[in-house]
Amino acid sequence: MKLKQSGTGSGGAFAWFFQRITGLILVLTLLLHYLFLHFFNHGIVTYQEVAARLATPFWKTVDLLFLVSVIYHAVQGILMVIHDYVHHPGIRITLIGLTWFLGIVLLITGTTTIINFRL
Repeated sequence: MKLKQSGTGSGGAFAWFFQRITGLILVLTLLLHYLFLHFFNHGIVTYQEVAARLATPFWKTVDLLFLVSVIYHAVQGILMVIHDYVHHPGIRITLIGLTWFLGIVLLITGTTTIINFRL
């Protein structure tokens, strides 16, 4: 049985658009990360500096945006590969379920770590 997914009703246009948006967000947050952690600190990064930065609402927001973008981008990328190369329905459904499960677990773990972080 071949699963047909085409047209705007398949969710493909949404996934394509947000794959590009999250890619842009990833580039911007990685640039921000590099500038503040490696360029402005002259390459010296200590736990205390990172902890102080992560304790502020601005950096928590940046890190949450980075986390959500990374997980969405990765999950959608893996799902695209599964849809392109896995043709057996049982294996496809299993891999899609595992991908979503792992993405949700990582999102919950990362979010609780960032939000609950204290100095």
